[in-house]
Amino acid sequence: MKPGSRLRPGQGAEGRVTVPSASARPPIEDIDGQPNYDDAELEASGYHREMPRQFSTFSLLALSYAVICTWNGFASAIGNGIKQGSSSGSIFMLFPAALFIGIISLGMAELTSAFPVAGGQYYWAFILSPPKWGPFISYSTAVISVLGIWLGGASTCNSISGMVLSIVQFMNPDYIIDPWHKYLVYVAIMVLGATINIVGARKLPALTGFIFVFSMATLVVTTITMLLCSYPNYNSARWVFTDNTISSGWESHSLAWVLCFVNNLYGFLGTDAGVHMTEEIPNSTVTAPKVIVGILAIPSTRECANRTQIYPVIIGLATVFPFACTCMFVIKDIDEILNAPSGLPLIQLYYQATGSRVITVLLMVAFAICFFACVVAIITGSSRALWSAARDECFPRSDLWKQISPRFGMPLNAVIIQAAFSIVYGLVFVGSETAFELMVSASIIFLVGSYVIPQAILLFVDRDELLPERPFSLGRFGYAVNFISTIWTVLLVVACCLPTEYPITPYNMNYNRSVTISAQEEAKAVNNSWWSLIADDLQHCGIGVVLLDLVRVGFFEKGCLPWAKHRQSYARVNETKAFARVYSRCAHPVA
Repeated sequence: MKPGSRLRPGQGAEGRVTVPSASARPPIEDIDGQPNYDDAELEASGYHREMPRQFSTFSLLALSYAVICTWNGFASAIGNGIKQGSSSGSIFMLFPAALFIGIISLGMAELTSAFPVAGGQYYWAFILSPPKWGPFISYSTAVISVLGIWLGGASTCNSISGMVLSIVQFMNPDYIIDPWHKYLVYVAIMVLGATINIVGARKLPALTGFIFVFSMATLVVTTITMLLCSYPNYNSARWVFTDNTISSGWESHSLAWVLCFVNNLYGFLGTDAGVHMTEEIPNSTVTAPKVIVGILAIPSTRECANRTQIYPVIIGLATVFPFACTCMFVIKDIDEILNAPSGLPLIQLYYQATGSRVITVLLMVAFAICFFACVVAIITGSSRALWSAARDECFPRSDLWKQISPRFGMPLNAVIIQAAFSIVYGLVFVGSETAFELMVSASIIFLVGSYVIPQAILLFVDRDELLPERPFSLGRFGYAVNFISTIWTVLLVVACCLPTEYPITPYNMNYNRSVTISAQEEAKAVNNSWWSLIADDLQHCGIGVVLLDLVRVGFFEKGCLPWAKHRQSYARVNETKAFARVYSRCAHPVA
């Protein structure tokens, strides 16, 4: 074994893997008299716990919802939805968007239950891929995952900065928004979000819970206010649910609804937030999937927050649907909204509904606060994703990004590098807002792509052989979920590259394909030399899948998982296939 290569649980001094006996399980320490199974599973996965498990099921749900913030995402892009598919397209394409992300999230939830580590997608890609391709696929997944989250965070900051200045212009029509004004607000928002993540790291669970309640209250107040102020001058239900007037220039209604689907998808992205926080929650093999998919039947007799958590995508759909319908009922003049003087359709919609500048400003301020919570949550999740990848030396100067601040108990440097990237990247829209938005829209492709890569790999392997015992399993539906997720993602990539307006001009042309490929090539060029240095080291990473099985056998013996008595766990651990599988991925001849 080469000097400097890392040993993981399950590897001997020479880098060879041995199958331990049941008595050789990782040590399980007691915390408040309860067995610390979470740390034992983390040890079996190849890592040591470095951050406190301070999030409960509710606070993790609140964090995930803050990232998704579906009704905020829909409202911020409502102008595009109305232009592409009018009222009916904007409303009804919410359902396929939710279904799309929901099915993908089912696959992620199963993988999270099997391997509850903060690395998520890149970690799964490594242990599921063939030994020859595992390191490169894992490394590529880590790059597009982190890049996608960073671009998504930049997009949200850009939207909020536009809202702030639009409010100012709404109150003072003589004010002219200059790009550098917007950039300064953009920087302030990013710095504030990073500061909250650093200074308030130990208060994040309470903060996310408060924001969840505040967001729900804002939604209810906004909806009721618009309905009361517009009474009785509502649009007809027939118009709201059947009008399909296209204002984008396209004549094909099918194409228009596809564009509406892509537009609405923006409000459902971010279900991987719970994945990256798995090392900061108790009972992670159960709690994380429960937050991601809300399956109440996931067996759990260990201490866990309540069993009635609701799936964030369902919360998103349940909140955005009535809000979307309300918006369409109170619209007075579509052309005025699409050509809003402030450049923000939502503020014009609020004004048409309420008829009061003061009420409009108050609603917009509350909306901006909810959207700012999304920035804070994105920074939280992305810093964990970068930190986890840095533990495996995936990026240049990983020695900096993998450090945990003893004072704040969080990856301080990972937060700082994301803020620095976003601040520098924000200079793009000072020169060209279109160029900035094109790069940011590529984040959808990057994020969804990282969600699906591990699931696509599962289509070509034996799921029962590769996945260890897990509380949440898709069972016989696993292949179907993974197949649908993969096919839909391929179609999504095509849809994201369609021009949004007609006739097509150099100004409105969709350059997503070129931008995505360029971003990938740039990332590859920057990291190419680094990959040559870490490729061999990644080959030495010993993932203790057998140890994971053994740890979970311990749960079964204690009766913690009711359905365990129906599984021959010990037989599985001692199977020749299991040994060969782990050996092929972890063992390496002495160099």
